[in-house]
Amino acid sequence: MRLRDDEARALVSSYGVPANPVQFAERGSDAGRIAVDVGQPVAIKLVARDLVHKSQSGGVLLDVAWRRAAEQADELLSQHREGGGDALGVTVEPMVEPGLEVSVGGLQSAGYGRVVMFGRGGTHIEDWSDVAFGLVPLDRAQAVALIARTQVGRSIAKRCPERLDELIGLILAVAGIEGILMHEDIAELDINPVIVSDHRVIAVDARATRSPVPVGPSVGVDPSSAWEELRPAIYPESVAVVGASDDPAKMGNRVVRGMLDMGFSGEIFPVSRSSKTICGLSALAGIDELPLGVERAVVVTPADVVPTVLSELAGRGVRTAHVLTADTPPFINSGSQSGGMRVLGPNCLGHYAPSVGITMISPTASSRTAGHVAVVSQSGTYAGDAVRRGAAIGLSYSFVTSVGNCEDITPAELLAFCDADPATKVAGFYLEGDVGAGDFFRVARTVSLPVVLLRGGRTTTGSAAAASHTGALASDSRLLVDAAHEAGVLLVDDADQFFDALVMLQHSQQIAGDGLALLGSGGGVGVVGADTADAWALRLPVLGEQSSKALAPFSAPGCSLSNPVDLPVWSMYTGDQCFTGELVEAVVLDDQVHVVCAFIDVGTVFDLESRPVAEALMWRLTDGIIHADRRGRTLVLVLRSSLHDVQEDVIRRLRALATEAGVATFDSVDRAVRAVGGLRWLTGAAEARADRTGGR
Repeated sequence: MRLRDDEARALVSSYGVPANPVQFAERGSDAGRIAVDVGQPVAIKLVARDLVHKSQSGGVLLDVAWRRAAEQADELLSQHREGGGDALGVTVEPMVEPGLEVSVGGLQSAGYGRVVMFGRGGTHIEDWSDVAFGLVPLDRAQAVALIARTQVGRSIAKRCPERLDELIGLILAVAGIEGILMHEDIAELDINPVIVSDHRVIAVDARATRSPVPVGPSVGVDPSSAWEELRPAIYPESVAVVGASDDPAKMGNRVVRGMLDMGFSGEIFPVSRSSKTICGLSALAGIDELPLGVERAVVVTPADVVPTVLSELAGRGVRTAHVLTADTPPFINSGSQSGGMRVLGPNCLGHYAPSVGITMISPTASSRTAGHVAVVSQSGTYAGDAVRRGAAIGLSYSFVTSVGNCEDITPAELLAFCDADPATKVAGFYLEGDVGAGDFFRVARTVSLPVVLLRGGRTTTGSAAAASHTGALASDSRLLVDAAHEAGVLLVDDADQFFDALVMLQHSQQIAGDGLALLGSGGGVGVVGADTADAWALRLPVLGEQSSKALAPFSAPGCSLSNPVDLPVWSMYTGDQCFTGELVEAVVLDDQVHVVCAFIDVGTVFDLESRPVAEALMWRLTDGIIHADRRGRTLVLVLRSSLHDVQEDVIRRLRALATEAGVATFDSVDRAVRAVGGLRWLTGAAEARADRTGGR
């Protein structure tokens, strides 16, 4: 139900929004009497159920002399009714002094819940698009950040900074913990324009639509309860496989065989109606033969029996279940939650946890090395990619899990689990669609670990029926970008960037500053790296006297000892002696340098030397870089290949050497710099969160 304009103004005023006083008049004569009482020029605005954007439809009269208010109001009403409109009347309010026009809006989004918007206001707000969105509720620091993310907000901070406190107060009146959006069933809200002048901040228009159903609270997730409930699913001590098979081609066999080959540390209970032994283990004929309290069940039964299977598992006190089967009937409230059993899936590939000996792919392609990077994926393909690619590029995981449709356990809960998990320091998520997005990002606001998100299914579909400016601007993609930014989540564009970010974060969860030094062979490579650095707000500082002096002995024709430092490969060694370590140590003498990106053109090395000599030389060049005294600086290594099989094999072995030394390795400078930029952005987001929460 849409509120009448004066009712909307009264509502926002009751929450402390400074609003211009307004009165409603059904007839021109009533408008005239109101204008006489005002005693100064007034604004007259048409009120009609079929009219939303009044200014663009000729429904607003400004600077009307009080003597002519009755006449002009009657004309406005007559014109609208003669055109077939259903005018209810007009509102009358005193004119206010001009200033910058901004807008504050609110929205109930299906995926994000309560959302607030701030940005440029006025009659053509959709054309300006200088707006930012945030998840409700906001605290003061988040309101400040919301303003700062817009051009108009930055203009206000420069032109009339004394009005910022009033503007922040207005935003909190709408979106704070005690604000309108937290306590009213509002589907859409526009306070537009809000005039910011030298003397005051005042709203001169407001529109609101009540939700037809009460708005429930956002789901809260407690990290401690997430750990207690989900630990049996992630790091189980006992596993039942329901639908186990003696056929090696079937999933029910591969799950059991994978755990045996990976050396699962707990008990395995195959459940099969057709086989008495599975992979050498005695099979149980039914769920009723399971011991009580098994921690995790893997379900690979036909889809139509999954709800019944889950109900039976819950009846045996099974703690968690992972439904690999796709296209299952809905199983929530089918008895699966009795006893508190939690369910991952359906439509999943499986689970990988090297510390307990579980994998979702072939054990021969699965690393046994446990690390501290977690990956949660709604795509089975990307989950499998994470395990396979991780083994190839040196990523070591606490766990990787395929979660499919998330009918029960949500991404928000899994993020809370990652934050509570002592084995996890970095979390990467591949998610699809907006269901539960608001809860995920609200949890992300509170976590202490860096979070990387690859989101499939980005769209530009409006989140509302465009009954307001806010709704018209709230596309799914805009909400995603703004929610991720506000929550401090690194939103990446593709799988390569996703895995590059995780490789970077595996070795460094924070970075001291934005000063980057590029060091290697290839001027063009350095130029492209510098361009990428600029796009990620990284600086390439001019190297100071100490660094320049230390680099001077390596000067050679065609080289550049500024930043980027460009030296031909043949200047980095002589005979058995390599200088790459000295080059890195020279660069980090400059306190402006926080990160060094060192790159070697492997193809050139193989052009210069025979294969055995080139392999040995690559080993020495790389060893010098990764074991240099970096003085606490972050180091990344780039090994640029010509995609020759021999070179790729050498790089694979050198990557393992660098990983062991704690150095992230990439195959191109631009990808390395992009990963460094992501780390720097995450560091800034973490610092902002610590400032906002007092370090909690």
